[in-house]
Amino acid sequence: MPLGKQNQTTEAGTQEELSWAKRVFQELKITYPDTVDQGQQAEAQMLKQSGLNTTDSKAVEASLAQVASESPAAHKTADSLIKSIVTLFTRLEGDNELKGTLDAMQAYTGDNPKYGVVGQLGAGGFTKIVDGAKKGKDTDVTVREKGTAYFDLSNSPAFRKALEKIYHSPELQEKVKDIIDIDYLHSFKFGPPRGAQPGSQAPEELKLYTYRNENKQNASENPELYGDVPGSDDDTVPENDALAGQSLTANQRKYRTRKKGGDGAWATEADLEANKRLTEREAAFARTNPRNRADREDYQFKDKGPVKSGELPSEKVIVEHQPGFSVWDVKDDTGFAKDAEMHNKPTVAGPSGTTDRFITGIRLLGKGVIKELGLEGNNTEAQVKELGRWLATGYLVGDEHHSAVEVNLGAANHGLKPQWGSDLYTEPFSEPIKGKGFEISSETVVGQLEKKLETAKEDAVNKESYRFDLEGGSKGSVTPDGRVKKPSN
Repeated sequence: MPLGKQNQTTEAGTQEELSWAKRVFQELKITYPDTVDQGQQAEAQMLKQSGLNTTDSKAVEASLAQVASESPAAHKTADSLIKSIVTLFTRLEGDNELKGTLDAMQAYTGDNPKYGVVGQLGAGGFTKIVDGAKKGKDTDVTVREKGTAYFDLSNSPAFRKALEKIYHSPELQEKVKDIIDIDYLHSFKFGPPRGAQPGSQAPEELKLYTYRNENKQNASENPELYGDVPGSDDDTVPENDALAGQSLTANQRKYRTRKKGGDGAWATEADLEANKRLTEREAAFARTNPRNRADREDYQFKDKGPVKSGELPSEKVIVEHQPGFSVWDVKDDTGFAKDAEMHNKPTVAGPSGTTDRFITGIRLLGKGVIKELGLEGNNTEAQVKELGRWLATGYLVGDEHHSAVEVNLGAANHGLKPQWGSDLYTEPFSEPIKGKGFEISSETVVGQLEKKLETAKEDAVNKESYRFDLEGGSKGSVTPDGRVKKPSN
């Protein structure tokens, strides 16, 4: 276990023999409660009040991500999102379910397979995801696979074009008002396509992912770390991303830099399976990568000549994977890095634009998601946002695409509370949420987290299994004779 002082011997036994909560109680010289109920309440309070160092926080986040990724709440949320998008495509195809599903499949797979994304599956795997989402049945599909499917669909040109049609058509708005939040849709504007040059004649597009900040709270307790703040004699709001109404995710490039060689990160199938980071579906998809031809030149493993042995053994299968930690470094001298250090919070890739996009899509699909999840009451919109943040925690923190505070800051743009203290781990939900097939609350999460912390080391990403020497980089292509051709640029 990487938590706290591991090897001190005490009257109660070695530190390894104690649960994390009991160990922290002992270090604080607090008597651990006798009853289960009192123990759970005390642990929750302890988590809120105790100061965790960065190593402890990193272990907590590995466990928290596992709790999220295994929770019915995250799975049901992902299912509702996928089903809502497929239903939307079906409605726009004149209620033709086959066409709607094919539209979704094309949006997911695209013209070029995304071998660098663990969680990406072939057409058969996608069909399994959609079938499970439509029927509401439990399957062995992971949150990683579902999260990838939702992200691909919601970020596809097909989804944007569908929303553009709805935007301008009262008839379509009436047809999909039980799926799309029409008022939220109309809060977006049209503008030049991404990357368009000045004076371009390209048609304008609906600008869905602008990273605007709707939060009325500052994103930090210490906004002065990020630059000037308004003074008593001057009410002018300076350029400070941490202030209310301004956005850390919109300017995330300020806070991170690309790691050399990161786009060529990879691991073997065997190593990822040993780290519980690969399913049979993902492995089967990776094996269709031309890099894994059995007759390839075995340059990657420094062996001479082709493999020539039929199917590759798992320890020779290349799985291209570029998680956030392998691609980005957070800049040490930035306000965000200093803020995280002050709060003993791990960083990976800066404030999460992916989470921001995640929740933008969830809000657009809010009517459908609320219906599919069976949420009721006056706070369903807030509940959907918190469930989206919970899903993003399981999807992004588990593989270290982002840290928990980075996910939280991406979600904070949508009005959720910025959390820098222990409440980041102990208060993911402002109230208990009950839906079809799931119930979740902060109290439940804390209870599961304490148990999960005992396996934090096994649940964390094994960074040593990743390599950064992918032949030709992520954009290299495989020639017919099995060699890798580097990109011309």
